Amino acid sequence: MKVCISLLALAPLVACTSKAPVVPDDQALLALGIKNAVLVEPHLVSSGQFSEEQMAKLPGLGYRTVIQLRSATEEGSGWEEAKAQELGLSFVRIPVAGTEGLTEENARKLDEALRQRRQGGTIVACNSGNRVGGLFALKAHFCDGVPAEQALEFGKKAGLIKAEPEVRKVLGLPEAK
Repeated sequence: MKVCISLLALAPLVACTSKAPVVPDDQALLALGIKNAVLVEPHLVSSGQFSEEQMAKLPGLGYRTVIQLRSATEEGSGWEEAKAQELGLSFVRIPVAGTEGLTEENARKLDEALRQRRQGGTIVACNSGNRVGGLFALKAHFCDGVPAEQALEFGKKAGLIKAEPEVRKVLGLPEAK
């Protein structure tokens, strides 16, 4: 006896199991309580360190790429690569060693990582968000051609606080008064 299955009969099964693109839910990500999380632009978040539980929720919110600025040897770091692989996330580590790591070279590495990110949301993290904001300021200036003062303001909106004096030096700006 010959069995025929109509492709139309399988359509609901295919529709349920296909990996349709998910629009990142920025507000839900911000509601996870990740330290100092701020929306830099749609689907791009700057933050402090996240927990394993928070990271596990990223795929369900449409976030596909994690860029970590902490070195793997910093306390509370180093576990993210394995967790990202387990979750199917793209992971890039750009070790930025404190304010000394806020350089044009690292800004260009961030720019490259952002250009190669997967479709979906991206979170860029460090311990507090300060290095992220600093590197975003430098990227805006050196990679995107934004004037230094505007780049600094962009960095502040992305989390730059304590490293502002160092970022000002790298941008060629005078000390704040």
